[in-house]
Amino acid sequence: MARKSIKHEQLPIQKPPTNFAPMGESHVEHPVSSGDTIAMDFDVTMTDGLVDEGYHTNHENKMTGRIGASARSDSSGSVTPIDTDGTLHVLGRGVKSLVQAIQTLRDLGVEILGLPLPRICVVGDQSTGKSSLIEGISEIKVPRHAGTCTRCPLEINLVENSAAQSQWTCKITLITKYHHDSELLERATKARPLGPWVAQDQADKFHFATLTSKSQVEDALYRAQLATLNIGNPHGDYKLGLPLPRDNLKVKFSPNIIQLDISGPGLPNLSFYDLPGVINVSEVAHEEYLVTLVKNLVTEYISTPDCINLLAIPMTDDPANSSASRLVREVEGARVRTIGVITKPDRFQKGESFKQWDQILNGERFDLGFGYYVVKNNPDTTVSHATARMEEEAFFSEEDPWSTTLSKYEECFGTAKLVATLSQKLTSQIRTSLPHIKEQVRRKAISIQEKLRELPELLDGNLPAKLYGDLLTFEFELARHFDGGYRDCPFQREWQEASVDFRKVMESSYPVVIVAATQTPSRNARAFASFGEMPGTPTPTRNLAPISICSDSDSEQPPKTGPAPRQRIAKKRPHSSTQSTPQKVARMSEVPLFKADKAVPKRFTLDEIRRIRHDYYVGVPGETDPKATELMIQLSMAHWEVPVDQYMSRTGDLCRRMIYERILKVFGHRQNTQFYSELTGICDAFLTDAIDDQLKLVKQILSWELKKPKTLNDEAIEVARDKAVEYLRKKRRESLAKAWLDQEEEKTGKQTNGLARMDKIAKVTDAQLGPDPYSMEIKAMGSVRAYYECAFSRFVDIVCASVYGELFMKCRNDLVSAIKQHFRATDPGADERLAILLAANPQDELRRAQLKREMETISKAQEHLEGLSGDE
Repeated sequence: MARKSIKHEQLPIQKPPTNFAPMGESHVEHPVSSGDTIAMDFDVTMTDGLVDEGYHTNHENKMTGRIGASARSDSSGSVTPIDTDGTLHVLGRGVKSLVQAIQTLRDLGVEILGLPLPRICVVGDQSTGKSSLIEGISEIKVPRHAGTCTRCPLEINLVENSAAQSQWTCKITLITKYHHDSELLERATKARPLGPWVAQDQADKFHFATLTSKSQVEDALYRAQLATLNIGNPHGDYKLGLPLPRDNLKVKFSPNIIQLDISGPGLPNLSFYDLPGVINVSEVAHEEYLVTLVKNLVTEYISTPDCINLLAIPMTDDPANSSASRLVREVEGARVRTIGVITKPDRFQKGESFKQWDQILNGERFDLGFGYYVVKNNPDTTVSHATARMEEEAFFSEEDPWSTTLSKYEECFGTAKLVATLSQKLTSQIRTSLPHIKEQVRRKAISIQEKLRELPELLDGNLPAKLYGDLLTFEFELARHFDGGYRDCPFQREWQEASVDFRKVMESSYPVVIVAATQTPSRNARAFASFGEMPGTPTPTRNLAPISICSDSDSEQPPKTGPAPRQRIAKKRPHSSTQSTPQKVARMSEVPLFKADKAVPKRFTLDEIRRIRHDYYVGVPGETDPKATELMIQLSMAHWEVPVDQYMSRTGDLCRRMIYERILKVFGHRQNTQFYSELTGICDAFLTDAIDDQLKLVKQILSWELKKPKTLNDEAIEVARDKAVEYLRKKRRESLAKAWLDQEEEKTGKQTNGLARMDKIAKVTDAQLGPDPYSMEIKAMGSVRAYYECAFSRFVDIVCASVYGELFMKCRNDLVSAIKQHFRATDPGADERLAILLAANPQDELRRAQLKREMETISKAQEHLEGLSGDE
């Protein structure tokens, strides 16, 4: 008995709604306008290459009663048998090139350019049997356990591989067409149908797995979906064989695609998408936005004019409550391109009325353009595909009412017949769309060429070669200045001056001893002094000026008395790109660089020295414990950090100024480009790290000097100690002689001045002065002065050598390498990147680069379409 609505007439193809544009696509005019017809008659016999010689074998199997055969009626009433035991292998062989061409165009990214391609989309509510339906079509197992419902689109491409000894293969690829912008609201809006998901100009692809066993597919798909939903995590962390990360899902839904390319013997040439199930209510209140997001994603797919929709409706639910069915009817033009698939017929309770389903199959209710099919799949995932198909055929041929009341629709029963129809419909759609696709690709190519001509002329020449030429010049300039020896390269001379200043500051900051003369010691005091110590603190009669422990060539005129001047500590310059732009650093040449302040030396009093000696007294008269000497040396060197900071700050400024002057000289003609901005950023970051590393090294050297005095230069120490002690004793005797003369003149009341006073001071004898109670303190300070003289000279030399060997050589040898590594001028695509960086208007070059990528895609599409016709 013929179906009322199965025998389709030529159906009108409606345009998609004009108020909805899929993400990343723009609608193009379909070649078939509203009211036109397209020959897609369900009852067309599978001829013209749709089946091969296998037909005759299958026919013979049917005639001999082979198990697993079924039949369908063509328009003439003849029977075309289809082998359900090997269902897929007879389908679509003659249109292999057509289907593969469309798959290739899709892989190239043609759809991203706004050129929709023919495809099949499986839609339905959650828990409608979509998973079983997908398994029945593709012969693979998909994840079914709790929490593994489809949360992102699944693209399945089936390709027959009829080569001898060919192996079943499944290649899984993760395609990222959208990135998740966490700063956007999760809810969808009219401007952003997918909420925080923003379309990219180009899709990123990640090869996830290549499988040769069907048993691996379910686990691999589960892991692939986890990798897609855990945005930000490396996809490789979820590959087969690795322990799964225990992270919670970062998003509950993603529009990015998991692609399966399956090839093997006996497969149809078929391509389809499994979309997330349409939902009415979210599991939790704060995820309500997912309802709209999923709805918008499904709408995006099914509204494409060349899309054949496969709508799954379970017999366990009322079709009137199907959200997916309602969506198909709401989207303009979708209903006439939809095939209904009734699932779970075995779950329908016996005794219930089949009237509603009879009306649906007959086309009286919920009519769809391509009618309905009924499939029965085994929920047991361990059952093989072949067994499931045999069980399915037995169910429809033996169970009531399918074998009785509803047997008039037997040509619509079974997965095999559904797959045959899908293959036929997709082939017909491709044939019909092919001229339009070719024309649209041609128009797109012309449009891109016109847009390219509108842009400013491209920078001419070999841009990587030009960049390398400039970098060689820059490298040569750096070498000349760091090596020195040229009149026009003052860097080394300026740094030498800074280093000499640094040495002078260190040399001029010997420890100072204040030699305040005391009253002439009593007889008992003189006796005690022979042991090198004095009880109590002598009472001074006149405060005399401090005497610095300095070299003999220095003036003996003491410095001014009074409080120590306040230290001026140079502030460390923050090394940021905003602080050290080339223009700002270059202007440093207009202002004289600061000279290091004179460091304030340690000022010892004789009593302080005595207290330190007392603290470390070991009971040996006339000797100073080495620990006391060590402490005074450390106190004498404690101020070194100030001149070190000043010197390193001056050195860093000199280095920065010189390098940025070289940048301006070599690359100054590119100051208004993004390249120049990135170049200066690289140099600034490099110099900041290099100068900071050098400062850390110098501070480490300083810490070694301050921790414990150490030297093996005994001869130099002895000579320096003898000179220091002699000098200090001379100054101390002069101070004592002046004090003695003052006392004598006070007794007589006669004061002398000028030369007469100096003559009297010179004639004061040692017998008159008696022994110096601080002679041991003077001797101790001689040792301190001697070590300081050797230590500061050694320290300055090491610091200067490290600056030249580390900082300067690092800048000289490594800076250009860092620049080359950043710009990757020898990598593929360097011309395109440099054109953007070197352009006066980078946006023009960004646009040019994008158009060139689109043109490359279109050119490849034209190559694949060339010579391809709908008669394949």
